[in-house]
Order: sequence, then structure tokens, then C-alpha cells
Amino acid sequence: MAVDQPAAKNPCRYFIVIDDIWDTQTWDVIKCAFVDSHPESRLIITTRIVDVATKAGGIYHMQPLSDDYSKILFYTRTSGSEGPAEVTTKILKKCGGVPLAITTIASLLVGKHSEDWSKVYDAIGFGHADNGDVHNTRKILSFSYYDLSSNLKTCLLYLSVFPEDCLIDKISLIWRWVAEGFIPYREGMESFELGEIYFNTLVNKSMIRWIDPEDNDGRGGCRVHDMVLDLIRTISNEVNFVTVHDMEHHDTRPGGKSTNKVHRLAVHGKSGEHNYSIAMEHVRSFNVVECSANSIPLLLSFKVLHVLVIEDCVFSEGSCLEHLGKLLQLRYLGLVKTAVKIPEGIGHDLKFLEILDVRGGLISELPPSVGELMNLRCLWADNGTVMKGEIGKLTCLEELQLYSVEKCPNFFTEVRKLTKLRVLNIYFAEMEESAGKSLMESLCNLHNIHSLTVSTVLADDDSVVVNHSLEDMAPCTKLYRLVLPSIVIPRVPSWINQLSVPLLSRLLLHVDAVEVRDVQTIGRLPSLLELALWSKEENNISYTFGSNEFHKLRGLWTKKIEIAVGEGALPMLESLLYSASAERKDAASLVPWRRNSCPLLNYVSCYLDCTNSSYREVKEAKQALRQALLYNAVYPDIRKENYDEEAGKFIDNLEWILRGLDRPEDVGRSAAHQEERTRRMIRSLERRLRDAAEPRVGRYGQQEIRGLVAKFKSWLHDHAGTDQDEARKSDATDSEDDEDYYYDDATDQAEYRRSACSSQ
Repeated sequence: MAVDQPAAKNPCRYFIVIDDIWDTQTWDVIKCAFVDSHPESRLIITTRIVDVATKAGGIYHMQPLSDDYSKILFYTRTSGSEGPAEVTTKILKKCGGVPLAITTIASLLVGKHSEDWSKVYDAIGFGHADNGDVHNTRKILSFSYYDLSSNLKTCLLYLSVFPEDCLIDKISLIWRWVAEGFIPYREGMESFELGEIYFNTLVNKSMIRWIDPEDNDGRGGCRVHDMVLDLIRTISNEVNFVTVHDMEHHDTRPGGKSTNKVHRLAVHGKSGEHNYSIAMEHVRSFNVVECSANSIPLLLSFKVLHVLVIEDCVFSEGSCLEHLGKLLQLRYLGLVKTAVKIPEGIGHDLKFLEILDVRGGLISELPPSVGELMNLRCLWADNGTVMKGEIGKLTCLEELQLYSVEKCPNFFTEVRKLTKLRVLNIYFAEMEESAGKSLMESLCNLHNIHSLTVSTVLADDDSVVVNHSLEDMAPCTKLYRLVLPSIVIPRVPSWINQLSVPLLSRLLLHVDAVEVRDVQTIGRLPSLLELALWSKEENNISYTFGSNEFHKLRGLWTKKIEIAVGEGALPMLESLLYSASAERKDAASLVPWRRNSCPLLNYVSCYLDCTNSSYREVKEAKQALRQALLYNAVYPDIRKENYDEEAGKFIDNLEWILRGLDRPEDVGRSAAHQEERTRRMIRSLERRLRDAAEPRVGRYGQQEIRGLVAKFKSWLHDHAGTDQDEARKSDATDSEDDEDYYYDDATDQAEYRRSACSSQ
């Protein structure tokens, strides 16, 4: 019988919860005083600081409450009283699934009539209710704010210029900070890199919420929770940092500080005439969103403007921003999703301009003078906007995004002069092989590249094959993105390895010849999250992924490479696109992985190559592939290559007819009628084959159709199609029913299908 040891000899066991640890030093003290001396005990801490949580280990990231649980918590706090459903939905949306926000706002509604809920919602904010919960919420959030350095406080307050619930683009936000002068000079570090550190710090301290890009080419951004936005707008209003003109008054809420000396002005959704009583000569930053031209003051009224952002606004057709060239101190110009014409002389007037953002594709062209903006550090344009000037003088550029680069004069040779480029995203509609070679030579001169994308805006098949490799490129060790889907290079560059590009997280290459050692080298990249590796058809290889490589890979897209996944390989894989041949119909060949190998896999797409396959082989392979994918709990997405869908339907109908003709006596028609109709079908088939009008299925589709015609003929007493006189008599009739040559009418079709079913 077991006997318990004396209590004094048992180690002390505690279960303690500590809320809101604010720095790593505090955690070190707690760990030294408690954790190290009581190893059998358990300690749970809560913190808003990611660095603290990382050091403590075992992080649990709290997810926002679902809509259902938000309602349960909300109605529990309001003691079950309900207001208008529409108002409740708006309130919960404002809370964003944050329990503290839900209980705080719900506390304001306790004891109030349902008709007053709308008033409470309109007045939600730290300055509108003398309530203990509101005070506590503001106090908690204030701790986070006052824990920031002075530079971070400034960067956070600037977020009050954005509308509520706005998705804030990370890249443009950091460059706005730079243009405003919020990023100090630090030796050995570029201003954007320091701004990125600031951004990540705000994310780590839970002051802003990181939002992943919706697509692979997205840039990502952040959102500010309504209560954090309310806090920073309150503080910003008190110190006269930003004035938001989206209500009746100049300030963001009644009772705020009123002043005519405004430094940063934001206008959100005003549709009326401009009637601000604000002295524009002191405004350094003007941000306007979803407004009409009437609500924008004359640009001549600005004297010291550094940042001008006009986003999603409506101007009259072909209108020009008059007097834009008078803003001599302008550093940042954003004309996003706004159809205006940029003045021709902008490049001669705005000598200090550093950022030009015309994304949205509503500005048809950038005038040639843009090529004279020699202090420009960023130029972003979307599809629909053409650069008319040369880019060779823009030697300060750090980021460049352009479409239709083939229309930009001498672009493929001039881009080699932009040696400071960190980010280069260029797209073209067409490019000759010689131009592609010039581009590759230019790219090899850009040694500071962090992110490179070269792609066509057309289909993937329109790739440009170049004979110039990227061996001489030698990018910096900070390269994190290399996307070249539309340029076929001879082979994978040797500098793509864990020592030269340790931060590479996204790689997309179209290579003439892929070798096994190339994939092995890529598999050792420590940061790789997404890989797309396409090989040309005649250079296929087979590769089996092992458990000692690609440890972080989430997305894998291969083409013309036969792959297999070994036991324990690709543990983090979520998305897979691969190629398979319809000739190989066994499940092991069509599905190269098993569920226990890739436990997180939730999306699979297969390129089914039908080149050397008959219609029946394609059909069987699709069925086997679909069953195998469903067996592995993945919904199948099958994309056929080298396959003509119309030809497939044609042969499918022919097979129905053949099955019916096996027992023609079941149809109930005379033998002469059957024979005559079969003759017509054969003549029509032969005519299409003779004129090369009939589409093929794969490489041997035409041969299969000829085989079907021969099978028809073998069932006839007299070989049809050889009697030229009879063929000429019925040509007119054949042409009338050319599209439905294998059925006389709907009744015949039904009869043949019934006959086919009975014959099986």
C-alpha cells in the first residue's frame, strides 16, 4: 500500500496568475524569485508585449471572440436586456471581439431604455461617460501609450489621420512617417528600415493589429482598434497634433480644443463645399479620403505642406490639380484611386518630392517630367498608368512599381542605373527576347535588392525565354522575395543558398532545367515560406521531399516536376500545386503525399497533363485523382493541360452512339434508316478530319477519332464515305446539322441513350 510522504518533504506547488507584465526585466525578476525556485509550480502571465511573452515561452495568442460568444458576453453584462438588433450589431462590430471592450460598452447600457442605445453608441468614447469601466479601459490603454518612447508616441498619434476601421498600408504609412520627419537619422541604417522597426514595435506592443495581405502580392498592413483610435485621437486633440474634420466641428468630438492653427488636417467623407475656418498656411500634412473636389481647399492656400494625400476622391473628368507645382516643400504626394491629370511640369516644380503614389490605375499616364524628380525615393503605379519619361535620372529611387514598362522609354537598359533600389516590382504586356536579355543584364547591376518581381500581366504561358542567367546578380543578404514567373532563365542561380540569402521567404522561378541538387539547396533555406519552381516540359525531374528540409514551407507550387513526399516531410505545408500525367492512373502516382505527412494541408490543385492520353485515359485519371484527394480530406481542384474540352465532349457523345449501335434492333428503327444515318455521321466526321476542323484531345486525339470512324465502317455492309455521288447529294443536308451531326433530333438522342443503358 502506498504511503504519502510527509507534507514537509513535498515540493511546494503553486498555481499563480499575474496580469500585465510590461517589460522583460520584470519577468526576469519573477522568474528568478519564483519559477527557478519552484520548478513544480505553474505560472500564467498576461502581457501586451510580445517580447515578454516570447521570453516567458509557451505563448498562447488570444483570438477575438466569435460573434456568438460576443453576444453572450454582451447580454450577460447587460443582464439580458436587449436593444435594437441593428444597434447591437454595430456596437459589437466596434468592439471587434475584445472582451474588455465588450464589457466596457455593455456597462454603459445597463439600466438604459432600448431607445437610448443608439445615443450611447453615437457617444461611445473615453470623454463621454463618467463610468468606472470606461475609466479603467482608458487607464489600461494609457499604460501602453505612455510606455512608448517619444518617437513611437508620435508615430502612433499620426494614425489618427486615418478613418475608423481603415486598413492602413504598412509601406505607405512608414514612408509618411519619413516624409513627416518622425524617423530620426541613425548611422548605418536607412530611414525606412528604422521606420519598419517602429511599426513592428507598435505591433508587438499590441497598439496596432497586423493584417496579412489578402493575396501573395499584397503588402500587408494594420488596423487600429476603435478604442485605441479613440485614445490616440483624444490625446492628439489635446496636444493639437492632428485635426480630423469629419464632424460639425473641426475636432474629432465636441468639447475638444479649438484652434485655427492646425498642423495636420484630415478630412473624411465630406461632400459639401469647403468652408473650414482653418488657417491653411500652417498645415504641414493634408489627408483627404472619399471626398469631392468641392470639399478640398485651394492648393495655393497651403504654404508649408509636406504631405498631400488625396484618396478615393471624385474630380470632374480630365481635371488637373491646379497650382500643385506651387507646393515647393512637398515631400509626399499620394493620388490613390482618384482620376486626375498630373500637371506636365511636376518634375520641374517639385524638386524635393520623395514619394509619388498613384496606385489605383485611374491616372492614365505620368508625364515625361516625372523623370526629372531626382530626389524621388518611391514611385508606385498600378496597371492602367503608363510612365512616359525615362527613369535613368531617378538614382535616389529605393522602391519602384510600374506596369507596361515596355512603353517606358529605354526602361530595360536605364533600370541598371538605379543602384539604390531595394524593392522593384515591374510588369509588362509583351517583351522581346533581346529586351529580356537587356533586363537580366540590368538586374545583375542592382546589388541592394530586397524584393524583386518581374512578371507579365497576361497568362503564364507568355513567358520570355532569355539566354542570360542571374549568376552575376549577387544580391544583398537581405533579399526576402524573388518572383520571376514570366522570365525563363537557364538554371537556378548558385547564390540562392542559406549563406547568401538567409532571409529569402518567397521564391518563384521558371527555369529551363532544374536539377535535384538545386531543390536540395533551396530546401536548406531557413526562412523559406513559399516556393514556386517551374521547369520546361522537356527537362522533367523527379524529386522526393524528405524530413530534413523545407521545415517552414507553407506553399509549394511545382510544374513539370514529378514530386513525392516522404514520411515526416513538409510538416507546415498548407497549399500544394503540382503536375501529374493522365497516363499514370494509379493513386500513388497521381497523389504524391499522404495526410500523415502534411497534417496542415488544406488546399491542393493538380495540373493533369493530357498530352499523350486518350479521352478515356483522361476520364479515368480524373476519377482516380478525385477519389484519392477526397480520401485525404482535401477538396480536389483539377486543371487539365493540353486538353480540348470540346473534343472531349465530342468523343463522349460518340461513345454513347457506339454503345447504342451495338444492338441496333433495340432502337425500333429500320435497318435502312440506321445505315443511312450512320453513313451521314461518318461522312461528317471524315470531312472535319480532312479539313483539320475537328479539335484533338491531347496529342493522339485525331488518331482516336479515326479509329472510331473505322469502327463505324466495320459495322456497315457497304463502307460509307467512299461513294462520292452519294456524298455530294447529302452535303447540303450535312452542313445544316453540322454542329449536331451525331443526332437527328432530341427524340433520337433519347432513344440512343436508352439503348445504351439497356445494352450495358
